[in-house]
Amino acid sequence: MALLLKEEHVRRLLTMEAALDAVASAFAEVARGDAVNLARHRAALHGATVNSMGAMSAAFDLAAVKVYPIVRQDISVGSSFQVLAWRLSTGALEAVIEAERLAQVRTGAATGVATRHMARPDSRVMVLIGAGWQAQAQLEAISLVLPALERVQVWSRSAQRVQDFIGEMAPRVAARLEPVVDLQAALAEADVVTTVTGAHRPLFDGRWLRAGTHVNAVGSNFASKQEIDPVTLSRAARVIADDVEVARTECGDLLLCPDFDWSRLQPLAEVVAGRSPGRVGAGEITVFESQGLGLEDLAMAHVLIGEARARGEGIEIPLV
Repeated sequence: MALLLKEEHVRRLLTMEAALDAVASAFAEVARGDAVNLARHRAALHGATVNSMGAMSAAFDLAAVKVYPIVRQDISVGSSFQVLAWRLSTGALEAVIEAERLAQVRTGAATGVATRHMARPDSRVMVLIGAGWQAQAQLEAISLVLPALERVQVWSRSAQRVQDFIGEMAPRVAARLEPVVDLQAALAEADVVTTVTGAHRPLFDGRWLRAGTHVNAVGSNFASKQEIDPVTLSRAARVIADDVEVARTECGDLLLCPDFDWSRLQPLAEVVAGRSPGRVGAGEITVFESQGLGLEDLAMAHVLIGEARARGEGIEIPLV
């Protein structure tokens, strides 16, 4: 019988530590040719959009598909998320998973994996641009992979949202959280910059970044969205995407940069596998472009199914 895992199960069973390990393993499997990502597809009708994405992994013995609708025109967040997972070896449906928390954690974990390989290990200061739901998991994951992180300066267009975010997250991380007073001044001392917004225009001037900064651009997963400017990309020694082909259709940061040389873009899988460097010198500016992949959803499904079976959690679904 298949398992139904509801949000309450996901919150109990899925830790960021396990998510980081699973996402790293999934990208390594892609590099070895034992896993494949299935790019996101969107279908729209009368203002509503249905999104689907997936992946397959021989190592996890799973295939998974995530489906989520967007039914309001003024937001870009799905109204509900579901992941279906099947055993590759048998074709049997293994699990149906409610995936709101799953989507949050896997996005943070992907950034965490990239940051582990691309940021300077001694990074102490991060500027976090965005103080919403996804920003929580970004902070959680980056805090785990950068143990020297001491201070996180948080910026949002809403000062109240920044205060709420700091109140929510301060007990959950070791780093000191502070509101940004002057964004340019904050960026001038940042070792890591993470953007996780719905912006359609660049959030800062790339000339404000100091040498050695690592930038995680997380929010630009539509061709019309743009969080970082062409100056940032031109200064970057290395630009890495979670998936190059997905980035070619979805990454507004790159698509809206008229002079971007696509031959520079490298896949995260090659970095995780050690075939391509995430960083060579301490003075390099590096950029990670996150689009959010079905591969990452599959990695979370793998963790959740294993934990649920081991602990006797979930609701059995009888299938005929």
